Amino acid sequence: MINFDVTILYQFGHFLLLLIILNFLLFKPVLKALDKRYNTLQGLTDGLEKAKSDTVDLEKGYDLAYVEKRKPILGSRDAMIVEANKEAVHVIEKARTELSEELARIKSGIEAEGKKVYDALMADVSKLSMEAAQKILRRSI
Repeated sequence: MINFDVTILYQFGHFLLLLIILNFLLFKPVLKALDKRYNTLQGLTDGLEKAKSDTVDLEKGYDLAYVEKRKPILGSRDAMIVEANKEAVHVIEKARTELSEELARIKSGIEAEGKKVYDALMADVSKLSMEAAQKILRRSI
């Protein structure tokens, strides 16, 4: 059984005194340090979240700037390709024209040569036919 005497009051008084002393010397500084640590970590977490959102925003901005800067380059590239194709068509057409003119000149040259040969042969036909007839008949005509 428990005896209730004066020592219990002394123990209770010592306990309250120890609780008050520990409250000022231990509990409040530890709770203050824990609160400071929590606030620091919360600030770092908020900073990290802000940095992540800033990074996402910067990435979007970079992508948009990249696309915008690339548009004129692609447009000028396409324009250069179109211009090069036009120039190639022009060069091909010029070459075709020159080749057709050269072909016509060669054909007319061949026709002229053929006519010269034909005229030369026609001039010699009567002479050659006379010689052939003399050889066949074995007498002069």
